[in-house]
Amino acid sequence: MRAFLALDVPDPAAEAIARLQRSAPFGRPVPEENLHLTLVFIEDLPTDLEEPVHDALSSLRSPPVRVEFSGLAGFGPVERGLLAATVAPDPGLIDLQSRAEARLRSAGLELPRRRFRPHVTLLRMSRAASPEQKVKMQTFLSAFGTAAIPGFDAAEMVLYESTLGPGGARHDELERYPLIS
Repeated sequence: MRAFLALDVPDPAAEAIARLQRSAPFGRPVPEENLHLTLVFIEDLPTDLEEPVHDALSSLRSPPVRVEFSGLAGFGPVERGLLAATVAPDPGLIDLQSRAEARLRSAGLELPRRRFRPHVTLLRMSRAASPEQKVKMQTFLSAFGTAAIPGFDAAEMVLYESTLGPGGARHDELERYPLIS
């Protein structure tokens, strides 16, 4: 199954993101219930590794981590891809992501090698953007580059199953893992 480990975005930040999404002149907003900060993407979680993964994540100890938004950025080419709220690389957040990934690897998962760029995806762009849409995106990024999205302390990680469909991805919660010292 396709899965990911993430931090949920609490209501105050999600509401600010929804306001920002409504002001964007382009793209398809990520539904509020799907807003998250991915720590580790799991292309394939085999059934026989579900228990070792659960054990590895259950025993991970970490204090809650601070998530502070630092601006907006496009991921992928300007004419297509994602628009995301970037997250400041807090040392606690970076450490949590690194240790979670290491534990998942030690549980037997083969994970893609990706540089961790903490962000929350806001909008998905059309693959066939017009020149006018490209200009609108650049203007929006310039105007809202330091969008006021409130930060938060994340006190748990969530393992989600992700199912792709014609209307977008559906994320089903599998398990919550509290962050405790």
